[in-house]
Amino acid sequence: TGTLGQLSGAPWLISIIMSGTCEKYPKFQFVMGECGAGWVPFVLSRMDHIYKDGAYDAKFDPPLTMLPSEYWFRQGATTFQEEPCVEHMAHLIGEDNIMWGSDYPHPDGVWPDSKEIIQRTLGKLDGRVLKKITCDNAVKRYRMGQ
Repeated sequence: TGTLGQLSGAPWLISIIMSGTCEKYPKFQFVMGECGAGWVPFVLSRMDHIYKDGAYDAKFDPPLTMLPSEYWFRQGATTFQEEPCVEHMAHLIGEDNIMWGSDYPHPDGVWPDSKEIIQRTLGKLDGRVLKKITCDNAVKRYRMGQ
């Protein structure tokens, strides 16, 4: 990913939604692993703007029947580990579309300080939302325990 790091997920997100893949396969679920989350609202907003504006006279095949952001909220998710902005932006990213990860056992992960990192960066979130982001979303998305 080079110097772009987690921002390299933006072109992929744009491609998967604007290509019509999510329209054609409405049960398809995707996760952008290790892509971060803070940049997602900007990309969603730009895709919606471009779609509404028709600035590029895009012909979608298959045609998109929803706003690009609606596909994200229905089918997409991303993971992150230490982004203080997520606490303030969870409602824009989608509280069902974010999964926290420690990146254990990688050397750049936050373990063994996971609890402290969660408290420092996400501690002001409502307990229900915090539990979704740190546990429930992954359990649901990956169908654990089924």
